Amino acid sequence: MTCLVCGSPKSEPHFGGKSCRACAAFFRRCFHSKKLVLGCICKRKPSNYHPCRSCRLAKCLAVGMKQEKIHGQRDPNGSQSRESSTESPNIFPIPFFLSPRCSGHIEFSIPFFSKYEKKREELYPNIRTQNLYELLCLTKQDVNVTCEFVVEVFPEFQKLSSPDRQGLLHNFMLKIWNLEPIMDDVAQRKKFGKMDDEEIRNFMLPILFGFYWRAYFEKLIEPLINLSLDSMEFMATIWILFFDHAYINISPSSSNLCWNIRKVILQELKNHEQEKYEEAKDAESRFFEILEIPLIVERGDKQFCEEMILYDLNKLRMHDDFKAIVRKQRI
Repeated sequence: MTCLVCGSPKSEPHFGGKSCRACAAFFRRCFHSKKLVLGCICKRKPSNYHPCRSCRLAKCLAVGMKQEKIHGQRDPNGSQSRESSTESPNIFPIPFFLSPRCSGHIEFSIPFFSKYEKKREELYPNIRTQNLYELLCLTKQDVNVTCEFVVEVFPEFQKLSSPDRQGLLHNFMLKIWNLEPIMDDVAQRKKFGKMDDEEIRNFMLPILFGFYWRAYFEKLIEPLINLSLDSMEFMATIWILFFDHAYINISPSSSNLCWNIRKVILQELKNHEQEKYEEAKDAESRFFEILEIPLIVERGDKQFCEEMILYDLNKLRMHDDFKAIVRKQRI
C-alpha cells in the first residue's frame, strides 16, 4: 500500500495512521526533538523539492498519526530507551508552527478570555455590596472558571497531574486578583490615569487597608496602565504570567512545559511587535517593556500577601480556600 505522506510504495500502521517507516521515524523525531517546527517554506524552494518539515508533519497528522501513540524515544540501535520511556511526554501540542509573523496562540485566546471575563463578572455580581468573607467564599468557583478558560485554549493542560494543575492555577490566581482593576476592555484602561483619589478608592476592590490602596495603585496598576497594552500584548501577558516555570510547587516536567509554552508566547509577542512597529529598535524596546510586567506583578503579589497578614492580625474572617492559596509556599 502506498504511503499517503510521501508516496513511497510501502506502507504499514504507525502511531494510529499508515505510512512508510521513514515517515514514521520523521514523525517520532518531530515530537522528541527540541527544535521548533517552523511554518511552511515550500514557496522558497524549487518546485521539484520534497515538502518542507511543516507540510510533511501536517500530512502525518492528516493520515491519523497521533502524538499520544508515541511510546518513548528509541536509541541509535533501534531498541527503546528505558530511561526515556519513564519520563513524562511533552504534552504541549507541538509542533509550534511559527512563521515569521505568526501570533496564532495569542490571537486565538482573545475571544476565550472575553468569555472568561464575563463568567467572572457573573460570579461576582454584587462585588461592591458583599463583605470580605462572602467574596472569598467564591474562591473555589473562581479557580474552576479559570481552569475552564485555560483548558479551552490549551486542552493538553488537563493532562497534567492534579497537583501540578492546582499549583499553576493557584499561582496564577494571586496575579489575576491583583490585575482585577485593569480587567476591563483594553480601550477603557486609560481612564484610570485620570481618576482622582476618591474615584480610585471607589473603583478598586474594597478590601484594601488604609495606605495600601494608594501604594497598590502607584506600584502595580499605574505602571501597567501607562504601558497602554493592546489586546494582543495584554493576552500575551496573561499567558506569560500563567505559565511561570520558576515556582517550586510544580514538578520538573510541568516546569519544562511552562518553559516551552512561554517560549512560544514570547516568540509570538515578538512577531506582533515587529508587525506593529516599522523600526526594529522600537519593536525591541516595546518587547522588553512588556517583559518587565512579571516583575511589576510580583511586587503586587508581595504587597497582597502582606495585606493578608493584616487581615489575620485584625481577626477578619477569610475562607479556607482563599487562605490555602495565599499561604502556599511558591518560591
